[in-house]
Amino acid sequence: MANKNIAIIPICKKSEGCKIPGPKKEQFKPVQPRIASGNALVLIEIICERMHCVLYDFAINTVDMIAETFGDKIEIQTVIKQGDRKNAERFLELCERAGKMLPVPTILINGEVAFTGVPHPNELEKAIDALLE
Repeated sequence: MANKNIAIIPICKKSEGCKIPGPKKEQFKPVQPRIASGNALVLIEIICERMHCVLYDFAINTVDMIAETFGDKIEIQTVIKQGDRKNAERFLELCERAGKMLPVPTILINGEVAFTGVPHPNELEKAIDALLE
């Protein structure tokens, strides 16, 4: 039986140490979709389920980590499965080319599946270097 005389005592009392900081604008910058112009030597496409899911942000942030190394030699394009019709058609085109439904996330380099899942930045950098040699 439950004892109705039990008092609930808060572990934290109201003090500065127990306050949860509010969000700061610079803390949460959503990762925006990428659209490539087609002018670079290497096109990196990232297939994601939808914008701002954890895997979407993780994959794009990983690519961004190494993007500065290559400058204008690479471009990034996101293919969002639950995006617009153009994205859905591109996803199906890439799946047809690969001969299977591609998992999320998948990273393609120049239209070829390079990674299913998010690679370590060093692995991604090596794959791009190999194409640029």
